[in-house]
Amino acid sequence: MNARSELRVIVCPQLSSVSSTAWDALLEPDDAPLLSWAYLQGLEETGCVGEHSGWLPLHLLVYRVDDARADETDGLLVAAAPAYVKLHSDGEWVWDQEWTQLSSVFGEHYYPKLVLAVPFNPVTGGRLLTLPHLPDSERHELRALLLRAAQHLCESEGFSSAHLLFPRGPGYRDDVASSLGSQLDVLASATFWPRRQTQYHFHNPGYRSFADFLAELRSHRRNTIRRERRQLAEAGITVDTYCGWTPDAEAHKASIATPSPRRFTTAELDQLHDLYVGTSLRYTGEEPYLSRAFFHLCAQRLGDRLELVLARNRDGQLLAGAWNLRGDTRRYGRYWGEAEHVPFLHFEVCFYHPIERCIADGYRAFEPGHGGDQKLLRGFRPTFTYSAHWFAQPALHQIVGKYLQKESSFVDAVRGFENQRCPLKEPPSSVLAPRDSDDESASD
Repeated sequence: MNARSELRVIVCPQLSSVSSTAWDALLEPDDAPLLSWAYLQGLEETGCVGEHSGWLPLHLLVYRVDDARADETDGLLVAAAPAYVKLHSDGEWVWDQEWTQLSSVFGEHYYPKLVLAVPFNPVTGGRLLTLPHLPDSERHELRALLLRAAQHLCESEGFSSAHLLFPRGPGYRDDVASSLGSQLDVLASATFWPRRQTQYHFHNPGYRSFADFLAELRSHRRNTIRRERRQLAEAGITVDTYCGWTPDAEAHKASIATPSPRRFTTAELDQLHDLYVGTSLRYTGEEPYLSRAFFHLCAQRLGDRLELVLARNRDGQLLAGAWNLRGDTRRYGRYWGEAEHVPFLHFEVCFYHPIERCIADGYRAFEPGHGGDQKLLRGFRPTFTYSAHWFAQPALHQIVGKYLQKESSFVDAVRGFENQRCPLKEPPSSVLAPRDSDDESASD
């Protein structure tokens, strides 16, 4: 930063007031599509976030301004954090229910609070966004500045606390590009308490086929998966990935002759949304957060980063489907719906088929969503995910910190037990060869 420039932090209740190009310039590999302007602004434009949902946008932006008399937005956007005022803890997937009661002991209201997160998505990625080309030291300072800005916003607006949800943590660089590191390096300087929990992720060390993956499982689980897939095939059920939207049925018919994956139509997108809503109502009694309008907007904006996994019977009727997203090296399983329960179909649509696609595409990981012991038994490894927390009330902040320190040893013990239960064999000393070394003659 030159001698005349300064950093200015502003809060932004509408992402539409921010340049999409400037926002997306902050993203690193696998941050898109969930952290892209198109996705986050789409949530606002279609009303999926707002007062009725208890997610009120209040994003943090840092501009570098070279002229002290200039308006902030005339400068360069060098850092940002997607931030929301929360009136509840739904859609976060970081369990904090006991903190509501603890706050009341101190005469404090836990809500509203501030979260730095992607709404409704327990997916790892950037949360403290900074321009990738800046020096590491400057990016570190900017991340710390974003956390201090979150604290100041809580104090000025009377929010109880600030929470950083699912940032990239230690070990993420092993799965993605070596340039990506943990975003937790600034927590101590900002007095945020780190927290970790586990999810079940598929990690691809270089499998060449789904059979390679099965070979790494203990025989009982390997045979179980083969039997489940065979039963669906014998029933005439097919599962396919449809990658990206085509706006009319005629284009869809033409795409059938092209290599997989095919593109999906508006009618198929609507069918899947109906299944998604129906399944949510059946199991939770409530309609889900994401609207049909948001599904349509994502189809128009996200291109091939949006995938539908559709299961049909032998008559071509849609039985079930999943609405998934593609990063640069990772897939994300997000939303699922079914017309009726078919044994093992959920496992095929949400687990086996996406794993098969990850292997075929050379993707490094698949995050199928939060929870679900059935994932552990089907080849997903227990993987640490992270969050960080700060409370405006000093005594409450210290008590939560002590609690999280004790909780961490319990989380470690549970993960150790889960690793023992995981049916994957221990990884060999040398993993499978990288895909691009399969054929040395392909270098031209």
